[in-house]
Amino acid sequence: MPADYRALARSALWHGFDDEGSRLTIRNGRAVADLNQSRLCRQAIWRPGMEPRGIGALDADTFQPLNPGATEPDARLADMDTMGIDAAVVLPTLFAEHLPLVENPDVAAVLAGAYNDWVFDFAQHAPARLYPAAVLPVQSLLLARRELDRVAERGFTAIAIRPMFYAREPGATAAGSTGGSAFMAYEHPRGGVFVTDAHFLPLWRQLDALGLVACVHPALGTTNPEPTSAGPFIERVAQRLAIGHSVAEASAPFQDNATFLTAALFSGLLEDLPSLRVALLHAGASWLPLVLEKAETYLWLSIPGVLAPPENPVSLEPEDVVGAHPLLVSFDAWDASIGRLADALSPKVAFGSRYPHHDTSTPAEARAMLETHGVDGATIDAVMGNNARELFGLAAPVGSAP
Repeated sequence: MPADYRALARSALWHGFDDEGSRLTIRNGRAVADLNQSRLCRQAIWRPGMEPRGIGALDADTFQPLNPGATEPDARLADMDTMGIDAAVVLPTLFAEHLPLVENPDVAAVLAGAYNDWVFDFAQHAPARLYPAAVLPVQSLLLARRELDRVAERGFTAIAIRPMFYAREPGATAAGSTGGSAFMAYEHPRGGVFVTDAHFLPLWRQLDALGLVACVHPALGTTNPEPTSAGPFIERVAQRLAIGHSVAEASAPFQDNATFLTAALFSGLLEDLPSLRVALLHAGASWLPLVLEKAETYLWLSIPGVLAPPENPVSLEPEDVVGAHPLLVSFDAWDASIGRLADALSPKVAFGSRYPHHDTSTPAEARAMLETHGVDGATIDAVMGNNARELFGLAAPVGSAP
């Protein structure tokens, strides 16, 4: 961080913990809830060799050291070797949760720049294996576009963007969707506008022109205001039912990514920018067929109407739009329905390990799942590596381990 911003940045976003699992997160000058409800930091607890039952049996009141691979490149590379992973896209966790809620746009831009410089240096330890995804200060289109130009010039090939409602910067006007739809002009009274709103169209166009991959990556959102994403509402339901532990992780990520894709289809974003590279990550892929089916059904039911006015209609065939688009959805070894749907989904899915989260799965586990369902070798090679290599332009040789 630049010296003259450190005090402001510390007040805007700061996170610390000790070796007993005591943690503190400050956002906008106030302490906010932690992502975890115990002393276990589930976002960085997994190490090669750990299995779900073993992780589930850990004492939630006893702190477990974090995996060094979460922050140290040499440890990350060693874990990748153990797992049999050639190349990985490096994505944020805490920054995905907290940066979009930083209120000062100028400080958000400095924080984003500091993170991007750090993750770039991290990836430089093995630039043919580690591919960093930059974050952007979407609090301001001006500052977000400046940072996007900067990271593209440095050689980034991807950015991470969270599918949520964002506070609209002062002076901005609701412009509807990319196709002029009144639906996407809807502004939540506390949550701002969704990321597919026309307010963000200049940013999407810039991403398209630069050829970077837009990594749509949800966060739990449990520390955020309820309108921003699905996580806070799910947690409120869990508390009302006295479940006793967090449940947002089980359903919020795919709800947020499904919302993004539905909104992109209804607004015409993918049709307006047919070469925009998109990867929907960290939420499984089983939801994809249902979203396409429902999007098509309700587009038909809404014609004629405000969702697709005659002067600027969107497609009634979302499956065709997605099929023709440079778009992937990640799955993991627990996403067994991908094995059963491999024939239909194989061009549009790619394995993602979720490393080092507590629900990490390995390539060996994913291959075993696919083989159990009788998926052929060429399809397995595609979804375990080749699809991602093509979208992200990874340097790892085709035909090697994914």
